[in-house]
Amino acid sequence: MLRKSVLFGTACVIAWLVGCAGPVGKGQGESCSKQEDCSADLVCQPVGSGDYCCPTPRSASTSDTCKAAGDGG
Repeated sequence: MLRKSVLFGTACVIAWLVGCAGPVGKGQGESCSKQEDCSADLVCQPVGSGDYCCPTPRSASTSDTCKAAGDGG
């Protein structure tokens, strides 16, 4: 019985660690509300009427969303 409890507890801890590993980050052209939302190589910046994860300069983007407002940074 104790062995099953230990195995179950270990499985729960592993599942929790995997689930809490943190976000990978959003890609180019995906909406964001803060810098932490974006992948490391992207910046959460205003484009048009919203904020999106885009590279700097935006003209280097492969996303039409980032390119929409021209080179803003």
